[in-house]
Amino acid sequence: MTALETQLTEIVEKEQGQKIIPFLQKLTQEERKSLIPCLSRLEEYYNKFVQLEERTYGTRATSGQHHIIDLAALVIFPLKEFRKHEWGINTAHLNEIAAWHIPTWLDSYFVEGEGKEFGGFYNMDYEILMDWIERGILTVSPSPQTIAGYLVNYIHTTPVLEKRDITINEHIWYLFEYDCGQNWHANPAKGYPYYTFQHFTENGKLDRMRVLKESLLAINRNFNKNLCSWFAGMFTALNPSVEEQLTLQPEMFAALSSPHSRPINIILGLLKNLCSHPRFLTDDFLDQTTVLFASDVKAVHQNMLGVLSKLAKEKKEYHDAICCAATQGLMSRDESTQNKIVKLIQTFGETESPTLKEALSAYAETMLTSTKKELAAYLKDNVSDALSTDKVLLTTLDEQANVASFDYEPMPPILREDNRIQEITSIEDLLFLASQILDSNELYHFDLFLNALIEWNEQLEAKHITQWTPVLQRAYKLLINGGSSRNGISDSMMATFLIDYAKLLIKRFPIEAKELSTLHEKMVQKDELQKGQWRYRNLQKITIRQKSNKRTELPIHKQLLCRTLDLLESNENRLPMLSTPTHMPAFIDPIVLIKRLGQYQQANAEPDDMDMQIALSRMALNDYPSQDLPTVLQELEGEYQNLFSFLMGAKDAVPQAPFTHPSWWMTAGLIKSPETVYTEFKDFSYSKSSREFLTGNFSWWTFQTPHSYTDYHNKVVNWTSSTLSFNVPEGENIHIVNKGKYDERVSYHSYDPHPLLVEMYSQIERYDDIQNDLPRLVWLAPNTPEPLFVWCIRCAIYDPMLNEVREVGITQATIEALHQLRHEWHETSYLLEASCMLVADKTSRSYAAGIWTDRVSTGCIDSVRIGRILGSHQRTGWGPLKRLTDLIQQQMINVSPLHNRELELLLTSLIAELPEQPVKELKKLLEIYSELLSVNNSKVTDERILQLLEIWKNTANLKKVIVSINR
Repeated sequence: MTALETQLTEIVEKEQGQKIIPFLQKLTQEERKSLIPCLSRLEEYYNKFVQLEERTYGTRATSGQHHIIDLAALVIFPLKEFRKHEWGINTAHLNEIAAWHIPTWLDSYFVEGEGKEFGGFYNMDYEILMDWIERGILTVSPSPQTIAGYLVNYIHTTPVLEKRDITINEHIWYLFEYDCGQNWHANPAKGYPYYTFQHFTENGKLDRMRVLKESLLAINRNFNKNLCSWFAGMFTALNPSVEEQLTLQPEMFAALSSPHSRPINIILGLLKNLCSHPRFLTDDFLDQTTVLFASDVKAVHQNMLGVLSKLAKEKKEYHDAICCAATQGLMSRDESTQNKIVKLIQTFGETESPTLKEALSAYAETMLTSTKKELAAYLKDNVSDALSTDKVLLTTLDEQANVASFDYEPMPPILREDNRIQEITSIEDLLFLASQILDSNELYHFDLFLNALIEWNEQLEAKHITQWTPVLQRAYKLLINGGSSRNGISDSMMATFLIDYAKLLIKRFPIEAKELSTLHEKMVQKDELQKGQWRYRNLQKITIRQKSNKRTELPIHKQLLCRTLDLLESNENRLPMLSTPTHMPAFIDPIVLIKRLGQYQQANAEPDDMDMQIALSRMALNDYPSQDLPTVLQELEGEYQNLFSFLMGAKDAVPQAPFTHPSWWMTAGLIKSPETVYTEFKDFSYSKSSREFLTGNFSWWTFQTPHSYTDYHNKVVNWTSSTLSFNVPEGENIHIVNKGKYDERVSYHSYDPHPLLVEMYSQIERYDDIQNDLPRLVWLAPNTPEPLFVWCIRCAIYDPMLNEVREVGITQATIEALHQLRHEWHETSYLLEASCMLVADKTSRSYAAGIWTDRVSTGCIDSVRIGRILGSHQRTGWGPLKRLTDLIQQQMINVSPLHNRELELLLTSLIAELPEQPVKELKKLLEIYSELLSVNNSKVTDERILQLLEIWKNTANLKKVIVSINR
């Protein structure tokens, strides 16, 4: 160690802050360069996270030592070394040395940080930035976005804004061009969020017309809805005069194309007063109607019609054009919107207008029955004829059932050539699959890779080994850095398995696998540098067989990986994995499975228990009629043949002894008929457990819980939350931990040493981070997914107001899986479908509606059952009814006569479950119901609904719609 290195080390160790600047000032360029290795070692040592106390971690350095090292780094390090060791520049530290030293790389470092969330400077603000530019510390010009990001903090500090001419003349306008969170910077002193702009426009320091124009242009600059609304609010807060608004009409019309409804409604409110002016650009405004009526926000439609109505009163020459424009609003199935359009057309439209008739004919399918009646005189003759023909043909629901459009679509077979999974037929195929195994591209890749590895491992040659290096590099990267947003726990487990497999290759090919060995050592060293940090993975000892305390571990996938590793290490006969899918997403052709079992019989080998359970749970059972069984099962004998005869046989088939493998028989019974308790299985240990854990058929209920809190005004605020809960029975093998608390979980263990696949779902104690793994979990048992659905509902769908990323991700993954599955629905599937129609996430609601639409077409859904669950939810206030009524209007009504019939059944059972006290949004629900009754030419016959209607008609706002229902 040189004298300079010793001196620097001593200054840091003894925290001699007063000596560091004199020491650095005396250094020549060569001496600075010579100190780089020493300072790097000090950085690494003092910045390393270590255990300071029990359960407490932090860096070795004190704040004083960090200060010394930061100053030294600014003087000694070149840019490459500074990036390696330092997280950023403390502006106060740079100011300490700026009088005698400015890093030559400072400009480059500043430019690199622009546009990033953290720009690389601690405590940087607009004042410091401008000071550095004026003093020559920074010689580059910051980007407008960077300036706006710092200036926004002074948006209400007029002394700073007035300090420099460039701030008012140039920089302040950048605030209109970039999202800097302007709406979060209120001005509590003035009590007015736009005080600065009002102040400067009144004093002539800002061009008022430019401020008004820029605020309108900002509405369409792809900002979030709150910021767009903030700029729209600025425009109105400045009280633009009529003359100013007339001048800015092009910008106001452009603002109507905003993706957010609130600024649109603000502008429409101004245009309603402006449209009566002689200089109002009527033609340009009417050009905007297409965009506005395409919105799914009712308030936009209502406000737009308000402007059109006033415009029609003022400008008679535009009556026909206005009425034609208004017809576009008939895309909305909202009754109040259509009523306003009807009123406008009846007031200002001409019955003989060919353009109006043409415009109306385009929306005949979306018109409500009452709208069609009101506008009959304006509709084309052929449309009226079609409507009257429909009334003749479709007079009752019974008659409708005979119409061709009521025929159910055939369910396409699962086993088709277009969804057959391509087999791995060479080493090259295996390596190509391995290269994408961590990408989560296809569900079946996980199983296909394990099976291919078992089949082709012995045929690997020395020349193939180096081709595993990129695969292993990705595995290490995933473990150390966490992978992409698409990776889940199963991907991390696969990466760990690949490291185990690499060790087998190194042992088998010690010379050719030297590259793999070197890579492992390098990654272990890199991992050791992170010891004590949350990213530390202990790669030196990591193995897929390692026991983990993580409550999110996937036990079934771990079991598959461990068994594969055992087979690769052993000299056992390499038989295929029974559970490898043959058709996408993860189904198995029963014929292929029978042939695989035939190989096991010939080899006198015992199948792995879990592998067999998964294989049975993935069978595409409905694609083979029971009469073909004798031919299909010729390859099997004994228990195998009896098992498949039972599972694939007629619905009333009875299991035949011997039952050497109870887990297989129990799995087959749950697949065939989960609601049937087979007496032949009464002696199985699985029968001791609560059957709900095997079928997922838990009883459930919804309830409301009152809450209160005291706000910052010392006022008590009361609110209620709605919860969907399952009745989880407790027993010898079932315990509820933290019962009734937010972290409640179920502890369950099987009575049998070979637990059922469905029993292992409850071993996943936390489903918090499981959204990326959920598809793989569901497709382990596509014939019996409902036990898993229960835990998903408990985790993410128990509260209809949850809209956080975690809950939304799990909800979407669950309902998407339900969409793809072909199992017979039971209570939990219906509960999931109905509940997702009311959740906060719009995408999940849309999925649920899509599932209903598809299954109605094929006759595979009980709409009455869904309606009953929805009614039960509404009876206890679980989920806003508006979400359902909007969903019905947007995706479920008027899809086809068949769908309208099923939707009527759904709503009938829903309404029958409602309480006598009208629920919120009941009027809209009854309006939809009335429309369906009219379209289906039906009448209310349900006694419970008739009683409710009699009670509800005493409610003022329901009287009219109830009259229309009873008509």
